Amino acid sequence: MILFKSCMTKRIKRALFYSAMAVFLILSYVVVLYAQGYKYSFSENRFFKTGAVYLKANTGADIYLDDKFIGNTSFFNNSYRIEGLLPGDYAIIVQKNGYSTWQKSADVDEGFVNEFSKILLFPKDEEGLEELNKEIALIFPTQIPAPKPKSSPSPTPTLKESAGPFIVKKGILSITGETPEKIAESVKGFVVSKDNNKLAWWTANEAWVMWLNDANYQPYHKKGDKELITRFSTQIKKAAWFRDEDHLIIDSSGYKIIEIDTRGGINIVEV
Repeated sequence: MILFKSCMTKRIKRALFYSAMAVFLILSYVVVLYAQGYKYSFSENRFFKTGAVYLKANTGADIYLDDKFIGNTSFFNNSYRIEGLLPGDYAIIVQKNGYSTWQKSADVDEGFVNEFSKILLFPKDEEGLEELNKEIALIFPTQIPAPKPKSSPSPTPTLKESAGPFIVKKGILSITGETPEKIAESVKGFVVSKDNNKLAWWTANEAWVMWLNDANYQPYHKKGDKELITRFSTQIKKAAWFRDEDHLIIDSSGYKIIEIDTRGGINIVEV
């Protein structure tokens, strides 16, 4: 009887020892996975390499993830990094009292960092709007209408608009050179960014951008990529690049500042 109890005790001790070892190994494995950026998805019943979202604004702001406040941008460079995100769509809001709100739907991929580094928030108070209107006035100075010329029997010349290698003739935007190339039709005007990396043009109701060189920051684009940025129900009168070459200012029933990053929807601020 004593021998039987002794054997049972040894078996129990051995079982407890191996159970503890198994739990230790499993927990160690989980800890290592988490340390390497993995996270368990209960809906998918497996581990995923987590992703992240990097945000950088022109002013300090509050950050919200899926309508929950998660922190403030850095005091030094107004940036914020959201770590440990499982693959999926997340609603991100960047806001500051007295300023316009920036929001996106960020599609996070496994092991990938989504960067939104060109966020602009604009003041809505009277003083801030006054400064913004002064900035716009420098972009679109008020022009005094020229006197109408007297009638002439000579035919009116065909209107041409050109800048660098680009030209608009009869609504067709083309790039000139040894091998001329048509870019777009029904074009009302165009403008090249100051860094010569992007070309924007507009039709009666649409604003487009073409990348003249590869983009070395997100959203990545290759040279020659074309993208419809937005479409309006009202006519576009004029447009220009605004501040950082990643925003356009468009006159369409009032001035509108538009980001050209179309990921997760674009932000439009009416001035």
